[in-house]
Amino acid sequence: MGLLRTAFAEVGRLIQAHPVLTLLCALVLIGAATGGASQIESVTGDRAFVGENPTLDAFSERFDRGTVATLVRGDVTDPATMRAIARYDRRMSDVENVERVVSPADRVQEEYGRIPASQAKIEQVIGASDSELVTIVLEPDLTQQQSRPVYTKAVDAKQWVAFPSGVSVTITGSAAFSSQLSQLIQQSTQQLLGLAVGLMIIALFFLFRGVKLRLLPIVAVFTGVIWTFGAIGYAGIPNSTLTSAVFPILIGLGIDYSVQFHERFEEELERHPPREALPLALGGVGPPVFIAMCAAALGFGATWISTVGTPAFVWFAQTSIFGVLLTFLAGLLVLFPLLTLWVRVRGWEPASQHTETPADSQASPDSGQMQNESTEIGMLGRTLGRTSRTLAAHPFLVLGIAALLMSGGFYASSDLTTLADTEEFIPQDLPAYVDLQQFRSASGGGESVQFDVLVRGSELRNPETLRWMERFRTTAEGKPSITGVETPATLIKSYNGGSLPQTERGVERTLARIPEAQKTRYYQDGYAHIRVIGAQNMNTEQQLSFFENVETLLTLTNSPSGVDAELTGQAAVSTPSTVTQIEDRNVTTALGFIFVFGALLLYYRNLLRAVAPLIPMLFVVGWQNLYMLVFSIPVSPLGASLGALSVGIGAEYTVIVMERYFEETGQQGVSRLDAIETAGARVGKAITVSGLTTVFGFSALTLSPFPILADFGSLTVGVIFLTLVAALATLPPTLIVLGRLSDTVWALWHRRSQPSAERVSKSDD
Repeated sequence: MGLLRTAFAEVGRLIQAHPVLTLLCALVLIGAATGGASQIESVTGDRAFVGENPTLDAFSERFDRGTVATLVRGDVTDPATMRAIARYDRRMSDVENVERVVSPADRVQEEYGRIPASQAKIEQVIGASDSELVTIVLEPDLTQQQSRPVYTKAVDAKQWVAFPSGVSVTITGSAAFSSQLSQLIQQSTQQLLGLAVGLMIIALFFLFRGVKLRLLPIVAVFTGVIWTFGAIGYAGIPNSTLTSAVFPILIGLGIDYSVQFHERFEEELERHPPREALPLALGGVGPPVFIAMCAAALGFGATWISTVGTPAFVWFAQTSIFGVLLTFLAGLLVLFPLLTLWVRVRGWEPASQHTETPADSQASPDSGQMQNESTEIGMLGRTLGRTSRTLAAHPFLVLGIAALLMSGGFYASSDLTTLADTEEFIPQDLPAYVDLQQFRSASGGGESVQFDVLVRGSELRNPETLRWMERFRTTAEGKPSITGVETPATLIKSYNGGSLPQTERGVERTLARIPEAQKTRYYQDGYAHIRVIGAQNMNTEQQLSFFENVETLLTLTNSPSGVDAELTGQAAVSTPSTVTQIEDRNVTTALGFIFVFGALLLYYRNLLRAVAPLIPMLFVVGWQNLYMLVFSIPVSPLGASLGALSVGIGAEYTVIVMERYFEETGQQGVSRLDAIETAGARVGKAITVSGLTTVFGFSALTLSPFPILADFGSLTVGVIFLTLVAALATLPPTLIVLGRLSDTVWALWHRRSQPSAERVSKSDD
């Protein structure tokens, strides 16, 4: 501990001696961060929730062709409309990364060699339909960044073609959805960032009225946020729906760090010249704030480790870790140099030089100090101090009530609803999502959705393998939620008179008659593709049951030796992954406790001081379930990580209270209850105001257009409040109980060791 204080004091001396140079270093880092921020890309939808998966990679490379779907509604059989569709088809066929375009104009031109002027002739080919679909099939294995320009070109082509009036044209599909969602994520990140900064300004202005330059921490925190953007750009961490939640959190935490620095510096200036005040301030407040920052980073680290394999949550944790480190660093490199320069410009005169008179020095001992402290503490501080003393005087009653509520929270966790469907994470009024729903309904996709099975082996065209595929199809069709199955055997039967060839040569002859475009949908580079059609409107539980049924059927139908089949695809991988994250939330929380406990034990090298700050956090983990139940907040994959985060974030408040408590008990003649009251009065007010300021930053998330972020914001606001309550209400009685336990253990050890000590003494005599 002493070494850490010395190190921070030395950093304070360097900053105080070279404030301009320190600020120049901060500006250089801002310039470097700008280059990194320009490299940030956005990843949306299921791809953000799917990690490394060899089967999925093999499927995506060969069969996963994204589409841009264009739904044309109106008088589609009118020759003018059909000619517009044909022009649209030709224009999009020449776009980069487009494999082919499938449209009704193809069938009409195949029949007549051109688009006829007769509407009746067109209806003979496509029927009297009032809507038709143009499907732009993309090349396989494209990234979202590669597919998004196709959507942009489709929108341009729609305007260029000039469809007849009265004809409605809707462009949707994965590329359209990804493009609009990416734009919304960027807009949301900027809006949440601006909103959080605005709320912080309001909080600092009203809650820190006695602090000079009280808005200065915003400058430091905003600098840290810019550095964070640069860091994630250089590290290759994409921006996603969840990553945009990080920045309001960072503003809340970063303000906390900077305010602690700011207040301690002003406190030291009251008694020391600037040359001494800065090293003293940083040597005093630096270590506990550093430990608090490390605890928060370890909480995010627990989320990282427990969600490996789900990129969106890993990116969230990585961005958060970068953020807490860099906002802490910004407090050192931006806040302190600016305060130092401000003190030099304004001049300095400590209050202690002109407030004491000879009469004051002859007054009753400590009377002036007590009066000053009482004024500084104020009504809130005195109330908190007395409340802490009252609660600590009845430790078993208080802890018993807290434990009872915690147990009720753990019991209520099974009644909480969940939010695991990735489509429910996004705004339901997003135009691309609305278009997608309309497209599904109008095209028949509203009742069904495709899932994929990848088949590998050396005998994929063997009649025995085809018979197994046919057996799988007939067994699967009619099972719950399965509405159809398409396999290579289905394709071959359609070109062989409705039956499967009996020999491998017969299979090859049939395949030779099939157009290449159709064949590549089912066979590619030693792999085969089976499409399983499922009900569109399945909820998460039904989807998981559907996946389990398909996997069971693959096993029961007994594929030939050397042939392996596995369910895959973005949805088949991402949905179980998000559900697992929710189910493993207790593991994530436990990791958070273990990491923070290890850090505290390493810092204090005292078991009591490492355990005490975590007991109130254990209460909070249970209480937050009751909070979620009362306010109907569902458990999302992001919210599932909050247990670990609350441990890391809340440890700061409990450590600060505990530090002051042990500082007071170290003085002669101070009882434990007196120490509790002083700690509650002196630092209780500080952490209350700090906590409320943090809540302001977090509350920006509640206004996010993304439901998963809005729910997470509501949850974090409640949890931070509960953390403050736990730190002020349950830590004092916890310290009393642990202190008594320590006394008992020490007395027992002393009794046991005393006889042996007496024997040694007699032996020496």
